[in-house]
Amino acid sequence: MKPRKKAKLLALIPIMFFSVSGGPYGLEEIVASVGPLCTLMLITLIPLVWTIPECLIVAELSSNYPVQGGYYRWVYMGLGRFWGFMEGWWSILYTIIDLSLYPILFTAYLKFFFPDLSFIQFYIIQLTVIWISALFNILGIRTVGYVLGLFTSFILISFLFFIVFGMKYLSFDFSPILNARNHLTGNNVLYGLSLAFWNFIGWDNSSTVLDEVHNPNHNYRRSMFINVPIIVFFYFFTLIVALSINTSWGNWTFGEFSRISIIMGHPVLAVVLTIGGMAMCLGLFNSLMLSSTRIFSTMADDNLLPSMFSKIHNKFQTPYIAIIFVSVLYSFLVLVDFKNLVVYDVFLYLIAISLEAIALIILRKKIPEDGLHFQIPFGKTGFWLSIVMLFACIILVTIANAVSIISPLKGTVFGLLLAFSGVPAYFFFLNRRKIPLIIKKVSK
Repeated sequence: MKPRKKAKLLALIPIMFFSVSGGPYGLEEIVASVGPLCTLMLITLIPLVWTIPECLIVAELSSNYPVQGGYYRWVYMGLGRFWGFMEGWWSILYTIIDLSLYPILFTAYLKFFFPDLSFIQFYIIQLTVIWISALFNILGIRTVGYVLGLFTSFILISFLFFIVFGMKYLSFDFSPILNARNHLTGNNVLYGLSLAFWNFIGWDNSSTVLDEVHNPNHNYRRSMFINVPIIVFFYFFTLIVALSINTSWGNWTFGEFSRISIIMGHPVLAVVLTIGGMAMCLGLFNSLMLSSTRIFSTMADDNLLPSMFSKIHNKFQTPYIAIIFVSVLYSFLVLVDFKNLVVYDVFLYLIAISLEAIALIILRKKIPEDGLHFQIPFGKTGFWLSIVMLFACIILVTIANAVSIISPLKGTVFGLLLAFSGVPAYFFFLNRRKIPLIIKKVSK
């Protein structure tokens, strides 16, 4: 079998960029929900109270345990087989919700150019998106990284032009923004909070491919620390410009930045941003397919899923059966409306990341500090501050999710059913032979 070709830092950066963001697309719905002031406050505060603690926790885990399967294996090592399975199961559920949205959103942007396409034509295009992405993923992480690198450059350059062209419209009279409180109903604020977090979660997603990354115990955290300021910069300045140009904030919808470009008198930029939206959908789909299929293959290695998912392509060294399986699954799921499930997506992610934090607490006791490649700075104070801030955000957003859904009781019951659906699945696989978990020891 040929040795696996590993992705270097430049390929990992766009993969992680699309694991978390994909650009400012999607912020429009937050503005429509909570108004401009709360939106700006959220995208300024969340990086401080959530992104930094999460990134530091993931940085310590990825640097000291650079194993294939990432967060699933970290929880397995720290909390045991059952919770490792639940971690993997929850990640499969929330990526099913996520990934089913992006081919649909791709065709939503395509309507800008071809509004009269039929349902069958749109479905064929969605299938094309899914299976081209499957091909990229079968070819390997470096192919995915290079393709996503092109998409990242295109999207960021497009929004850089948006910011530059929009600067002349920038108003320094912020009183309309400060006084815009007409959207501050309880449910809107809570739903907006969930949407805002949705635009900042996912820093651990790419950890599932750590064994396919060159020098993973350094490059993974470098990629995170490079992406954080890029994402925050483009979120903040894109919104500052857009809010000054179109003040009908309650009417903002997905794709608003293209419409604002037309208001500015730049129809070509509107077209470019629309194409960028399509690139965003492709990028997110490819990145999440990459990370989610490694969960399938790694759990299959541990006899926690059917063994067929662990089969590796002889030439490309990728879990091609898992990739084909999820592609078939999404070919059907794009026919289902998952748009209202974003609340459950965030909920499942948050309970999964909470297990990673608990696993870190346990794993820290197993390795002396002088044996660590990286640890959260400022000693025990920095460590526990990061943990506490992470759990405070998890509790806050979980409450927001429970209250903001249309029917809190039914929604809570459905969320709990999703969360505990892995229990019968775990016992179904319990009688399989347990394969010892081998952790690769990496030199400092």
